[in-house]
Amino acid sequence: MNFFNRVTRLTEYVTIQFFYIMFITVIINIVLRYLFNINYIFLQELVMYMHAFIFLFGISLCLKEDTHVRIDIFSSKLDLGYRNLIDQIGLIIFIIPFCIFVVYESTSMITRSWVMLEGSSEPGGLPIVFILKSSIYLFSFLILIQAVNRFFNKR
Repeated sequence: MNFFNRVTRLTEYVTIQFFYIMFITVIINIVLRYLFNINYIFLQELVMYMHAFIFLFGISLCLKEDTHVRIDIFSSKLDLGYRNLIDQIGLIIFIIPFCIFVVYESTSMITRSWVMLEGSSEPGGLPIVFILKSSIYLFSFLILIQAVNRFFNKR
């Protein structure tokens, strides 16, 4: 199994686990709030964090499975060879530079967050906002890996 497949399988596994954690946390939060009139901010934030992780990591899985959003009005009328060429050009011109741009632009924000070990602004919230912000790097890395894998496998 090559590097790309290992990363993809790990991403799939982690994303599914985050979904389970989010689902269970929502159920716990609902039971506590509506049956016992107890509300924990950290549970609400945990759901928000898991939701963010699922989307950030799931985007790379959509790119791998070719289930991402695209404009099929034009591409459905094109030959398969032209569609693959358009995909290759899109990877080089849009996706790879986008990943580099996201890393570049988010570096100062993530660095500041780590320096101050940023926590929640809500009383009783999770003290790990810096980890959530760091997932932006992982998001870019995972998309970049899938883009490179698609580029070399579709040639």
